[in-house]
Amino acid sequence: MNKLFQIIFILSFGLYFSQINVEEIKKNVTENPQEYNNYLEVFKKNPKNLTQQQMNFLYYGSRFMGSGDEISNYNDDYKEIWKVAEKKTSKSKAEKILAKAEAAYAKDPLNKSILKNMSNIYRSLDDKSKEDLAVFQYNAVVNTIGKSGSGASEDSPICVIWPGDVISQIDNLRGYGTSADFKQNMKFLPDGSMLTVYSMGSKKIFVKLVGGFR
Repeated sequence: MNKLFQIIFILSFGLYFSQINVEEIKKNVTENPQEYNNYLEVFKKNPKNLTQQQMNFLYYGSRFMGSGDEISNYNDDYKEIWKVAEKKTSKSKAEKILAKAEAAYAKDPLNKSILKNMSNIYRSLDDKSKEDLAVFQYNAVVNTIGKSGSGASEDSPICVIWPGDVISQIDNLRGYGTSADFKQNMKFLPDGSMLTVYSMGSKKIFVKLVGGFR
């Protein structure tokens, strides 16, 4: 995460945890999709106007509103768009991929990877306002995950919606042991989510995949 991401992340958010009620969120978004869509429009334009509760509703609710093929779409676009955008690129290359990148963003605006890549594209284009918006959107998603739970117990798991975000939590075990000490346990919860417990030495991390696998 570059310096700009770090500064905005630190200045913008607190440190409290907010437990995620999967069944309640699923019920609310499916019964009232217009509320979800309203929050999504706010997120696209000015996420600062969303409370943490609204971000929880939006981010975790997207698990039950999406088509389920967002990962395949991202992978299909990777070679042509995101591989270019992942690193600093020239203005001319950014201009060539902009239209397709914005179309992909419109289909999956809560995707962390897309948001980070969009900020890179706008930076290459010297579009500061759109870069800052993409950065803030990215941090709003990261912050929502971070505030979902401490990860220290089954009662306070870190809640994510993509399997890749479950696996990434393994990085937080570094320094607590060796690969030989690593353990992983998984179980499905009554709400359809999957709880994964990673451990190494005395360190344990509890991660909930909201809604389970897609």
